Amino acid sequence: MKMVIGCIVHEHNLWLVLAAGLLCCGGSWVTARLFFRTIETSGLQKYGWYFLTSLTAAVAIWCTHFIAILGFDPGVPVAFDPVLTIASLLIAVVGSTVGFILAGSRLAWFTPALGGAVVGLAVAAMHYTGMMAYRVAGIVSWDTSYLVASIVLSVVLSGAAMQVAMRGGRYAGNIMAAILTLAIVCLHFTGMAALHVTPMPVSGAFSNPEALHALALAIIGTALVIVGAGFASYLIDDSVRAESVERLHRMAMSDALTGLPNRVSFNDRLDFEMELARDRRSKFALVGIDLNRFKEINDLRGHNAGDEVLRVLGRRFKGLLHDGEFVARTGGDEFAALYRLDDRGGISEFLARLE
Repeated sequence: MKMVIGCIVHEHNLWLVLAAGLLCCGGSWVTARLFFRTIETSGLQKYGWYFLTSLTAAVAIWCTHFIAILGFDPGVPVAFDPVLTIASLLIAVVGSTVGFILAGSRLAWFTPALGGAVVGLAVAAMHYTGMMAYRVAGIVSWDTSYLVASIVLSVVLSGAAMQVAMRGGRYAGNIMAAILTLAIVCLHFTGMAALHVTPMPVSGAFSNPEALHALALAIIGTALVIVGAGFASYLIDDSVRAESVERLHRMAMSDALTGLPNRVSFNDRLDFEMELARDRRSKFALVGIDLNRFKEINDLRGHNAGDEVLRVLGRRFKGLLHDGEFVARTGGDEFAALYRLDDRGGISEFLARLE
């Protein structure tokens, strides 16, 4: 542990380490939210959410690694192999996708942990592929104990994160994000503590720290855009779902023809008014309304004319109601109204308005 902390404090740019850590926290939190949305959906939509979850996780993992590595100072000129650098990102995307699909499959009680372990292995494979792409003017050696410890920490913590997520609970998403963040951070910095570079002068080798820091800022910006897009997708879907639920609720509680509350809504309101009157020790009036000769309208003018009569009545009823007053269509040409008897003289005025 002392060696890991020393590596962070003495061999890294702490501002870039902080930026990498914050990005990792934010990316893991968004990943957790997207993963929970994934396991709530079904069909083709589910695989769309799997892709967003995996892409967000991979970007958080890869960018955390790359930003932190750009903040690492080995004391010698450095460069990056472009092919291996891109390969490390692809490993993170593919490994995360497989892991999250397995974790959310519900095939057995242990599949969440197994899927998380796959994510952890993907994190480790991404990290060490990225380190293979890290070219230094020196001889690279590894401390095997720290290297193995980094992989074990990544696998175990990622497995625990997925297991906690699938168990559910009020804070499951936040706990998953915290453990996943810990897995990524422990893997990277324990792995960096395992790295030893023995400088070896190479003619013409040099690196530009300012350019590397500018590259780190560019990667931070790109990562924020991608993670932000994932979070925006989550918010948009959440808003659409809320609007759909509200629309369905209105449809279930409203009469399609008149727009007034229907019988179900009337029964709920009646229960509410009875409870309120009981608590306040007050009274309320229930008014039954039936249309005379409505059948004649349908017989002589047709049902379209009868429907129009009901629509006009619905608009008129809604236009005359005051606070605490309620009118519903209970069926056919029958309506019902509720009126709180706070004022003894008010009921007469209410009935006059209805008439």
